[in-house]
Amino acid sequence: MTLKRNRNSAELKYNTTSQALLIPKFTAGEHPSEPAFKERFWKLPLLIAIAIVFVFWLDDYFYLDLYRFGLLPRTFEGLIGIFITPFVHSSLSHLLNNLLPLFLLLLSINYFYSSISRKIILSGYIITGILVWIIARDHYHIGASGQVYAFASFVFFSGLIKGKVHLLAISLLVAFLYGGLFWGIFPIHPHISWESHLAGGFTGFILALYFRHHEPYYSSPIEGFSKKKPTFIKLFPEAPAEYETSISDIRFRHITYYYTKPLK
Repeated sequence: MTLKRNRNSAELKYNTTSQALLIPKFTAGEHPSEPAFKERFWKLPLLIAIAIVFVFWLDDYFYLDLYRFGLLPRTFEGLIGIFITPFVHSSLSHLLNNLLPLFLLLLSINYFYSSISRKIILSGYIITGILVWIIARDHYHIGASGQVYAFASFVFFSGLIKGKVHLLAISLLVAFLYGGLFWGIFPIHPHISWESHLAGGFTGFILALYFRHHEPYYSSPIEGFSKKKPTFIKLFPEAPAEYETSISDIRFRHITYYYTKPLK
């Protein structure tokens, strides 16, 4: 028999005389599960984390007082803070409070949403800063907490919209590590930029709505195939109803197979 696979206007044909269905193999770069992706999905989050630590070290060691380049709302000179603020922190505790949650969230977004991760990260980075510049108090605002809220909000609401338990679990883990994530959007402590938290949370919600049609990828980041018992699915409606095949990885379920008669 001949099995033809259509995927994004690309066609692949398999010929076999056995009753077992051949599971298609993706070429490099076609699917986020391929080895090259496994080797690089953590690099961008790690690079951002290293950059934040390096800027903090420069500021602390050379007494640069980089807070002067922080985000100062509704001023022309404060516009540069939209880009610099997430990299500037006032103390080591301030840095550590933001660094681990930010790294985990960037890692999650870059893995589960690999095809649009850079759009999400860049949008959360810029839009949060712009909103803070518009609505915040007339003080310098520094730190990456606004971006933490943006990415945590995106992961949480994306999981809520799509009903993905693993995304919700990641958000809850970040909330546990960050401590008081929800209460941070209220003006409880005057020395904390609650405006950044509020702007970040709103940004993440809007991004979750905007990218709601992008399904998150889910599989083990270490192994390409699940070792669990294969799940049997029917090829419907193109294939005969009585014909079943075993596909052990949920990633391949979106592929449509068409059954055709063998050429004589």
